[in-house]
Amino acid sequence: MGPVDLLNIEPGDRPVEPLLPLNALRAFEAVARRGSVAAAARELGVTPGAVSQQIRLLEDVLTVRLLERQGRGVSLTVGAAGAAPALNEAFARLAEASRLLRHEAGVSARVRVGAPGALAALWLAPRLAGADIDLIADPAPEDLDRFRLDLDLRYGPGPWPGYRAVRLLTESVAPAASPGLLAPFGGDWRAALTALPLIHDMSPGRDPAQPDWRTWLDRRRLLRPDLAAGAHYGRPEHVVAAAVSGRGAALVRRSLADAAIARGDLISLVADGVTALDWGYYILSPETRPLPRAARSVIETLKDLAEPFEAAGV
Repeated sequence: MGPVDLLNIEPGDRPVEPLLPLNALRAFEAVARRGSVAAAARELGVTPGAVSQQIRLLEDVLTVRLLERQGRGVSLTVGAAGAAPALNEAFARLAEASRLLRHEAGVSARVRVGAPGALAALWLAPRLAGADIDLIADPAPEDLDRFRLDLDLRYGPGPWPGYRAVRLLTESVAPAASPGLLAPFGGDWRAALTALPLIHDMSPGRDPAQPDWRTWLDRRRLLRPDLAAGAHYGRPEHVVAAAVSGRGAALVRRSLADAAIARGDLISLVADGVTALDWGYYILSPETRPLPRAARSVIETLKDLAEPFEAAGV
């Protein structure tokens, strides 16, 4: 029986060989999946030297070579490549077993959720207050493994290879301004938007269908000679905050302005003003890991929270 066979022992069987060092196996599995020692070290929260030391330990125990260096990356030997998928599955099953044991012991199984910072602050956090989750704002692509995220809320067109995806929210933009700024116009939104200062959303990674002020006003045949004037912000949540503070009118994303509109801090000028976007928010989970029961529960909770929001939208 080889080392990999030990991962699939039938009930009642007894291993005839000692298990390989668990930390060394974990380091090898991370390197095999990420393709480099440095990426594996970032995920595991250790130094590249520590990962290399664990790999050497595993190679010494097995008396075989597992990795071949290729420039800054590594490739697996034939034997190592055959064992890597079984190890990946084994560690995923260990993670699920750990969650089940915590559940049986009455220990709360916290779900790690990543989300864009704007959505996390303005839509997600208020709705999940008190929930058993760890919220990671603006995770980088490698953080899904580094922080062992169970779920990642992502804004985009989809699909994302390697991930299961559930659509959560549609998105649209509409002009909005504070009640104090709009009061002098008596509900005449066209007059308001040709006179009020403009707030510009310059955030990167926007839906190509999201209009800027020039496009939005041109479509409605509203002329302004000062389109470049006004405040410019690089994050969509800052656009919402500036509009709430009375800096001017802004084209705000519905999901991010929802709470401010509900409080009465913003008035959305929806008459002939809503632009539906192609992108939406999706709940992603890695196809390489089983979805824990607690994470499935969070997905259902998010869908329940999104339902009235979606029904009220455009």
